[in-house]
Amino acid sequence: MSLTSSPLVEDVLFLILSFCDIAAILAISRSSKYFYRLSSSKSVWLAAVSELVRKGFVYQEDGVVLGDLTKEQLVEKAKRAMLGPRTWGADHSDLGPPIVSREITLPSSVRNDDWLNFEVKLLLGGEYLFHRNWRLDCWSVCERKVVWTYKCCVEDAAVIAFAAQLTNTPDQAVVMTCQRTWKNTVERTNYVEVLTLDLKTRNSQSFMVARVPDGHGGNDPYSHPQICGDFAAVAVATDVMLFNWREGTWAKVAIENDPHHFARYCRFALAPGYAILILTLSDQDEDGDKYDVETIVLSPLAALPWASVDPVNPPGGVANARDLPRVHTEALPVVNKYASPSAILIAVHEHPLRNGVFRIWISVDRYNVPGILSYHRLNLAGARRNSGDGPILELRSATETDKNYVVVTRASFTGHTVRWDGRAFGGALIVVPKVPRSKGLEIRQIQFLIARN
Repeated sequence: MSLTSSPLVEDVLFLILSFCDIAAILAISRSSKYFYRLSSSKSVWLAAVSELVRKGFVYQEDGVVLGDLTKEQLVEKAKRAMLGPRTWGADHSDLGPPIVSREITLPSSVRNDDWLNFEVKLLLGGEYLFHRNWRLDCWSVCERKVVWTYKCCVEDAAVIAFAAQLTNTPDQAVVMTCQRTWKNTVERTNYVEVLTLDLKTRNSQSFMVARVPDGHGGNDPYSHPQICGDFAAVAVATDVMLFNWREGTWAKVAIENDPHHFARYCRFALAPGYAILILTLSDQDEDGDKYDVETIVLSPLAALPWASVDPVNPPGGVANARDLPRVHTEALPVVNKYASPSAILIAVHEHPLRNGVFRIWISVDRYNVPGILSYHRLNLAGARRNSGDGPILELRSATETDKNYVVVTRASFTGHTVRWDGRAFGGALIVVPKVPRSKGLEIRQIQFLIARN
């Protein structure tokens, strides 16, 4: 009996495969018939899909036990995490009622007349939903009830913005709340708190309270709050506040000096170990005429000027994003390089099948000309394997969009985007198909799929 056919050796190999991501499993399966047989076993795919469920990439339906599914059904679940729902494919491009596989109505007591301050976020996995309308509640979707209500860290304050994300700890989420006091117009102050929430026991633990800049006199100084592991970030007026919430440190970064339009721009995002920035850099053509170039920049988070968080006083110093160290710089594709951007948005999604790989969607809309939606691939796993090489960022596609395209921060990993017009309290559901992959800078038109209620 050969060594590879030994039951003990196979048990060890099965154990090793259970710790691999799906991309590695598929790569190993192509190496030989023996490894193809091992990689095709149900136990390997059960472990892989169970990890997707734990991370929230795959929704676990009520009453469905993964172990009861066939290997083919497990593989199909993994495909859906990568490709998106079947009903959002090209075969369903006709106009008609949306195909709903499951609809759950939560009996909220919050009034709907204040829809501008209404926000909901469904955590990956679909089990819990956060609902913000001046306060912040966490709903159990299955139990159809509020299981946790946030209490502001200061008196006479309301929750203006928030971010929430599952952690690597089972049944735990990290939540960042962005608050504003309402005593009077002159003394309005802003605070950010980061806490962890045990979704089973409903207990929360505060890790950090920070007094952030007061910003402008409007009611909503915050924009684009986000969390990535131990780091969190939010734009406050014209600056970006970054936090290492586990260590209780912060850094203040100025990205652009345009306070009037900053809220329409999302020029920053987080990836493990890096800040992703969109900077406007200058260039000139053959005739010497200067024009602005929107440029994606990767900057190590470790290089930021971190300092201990102050819960009483806002931060003093500010670092200019143009002065931060850069490990990668790349100009974004454009249709007309002389047209000024009207909005910039960026979204980062972890790859469900490849550890250490991320998809970055960047939308640059411009006045009076089509905008560009570009898709980039960020590989941090390759940087770890090849020490000293740094992260690998590749442009995968560039797609021309119309002027009223889509809010990219709501795009899924697959590139599909659901946009709902809440002003009509019924409105229209717009499903935007994923951007087709292209080699290089080919510009492709997008068609919208519109389904009205």
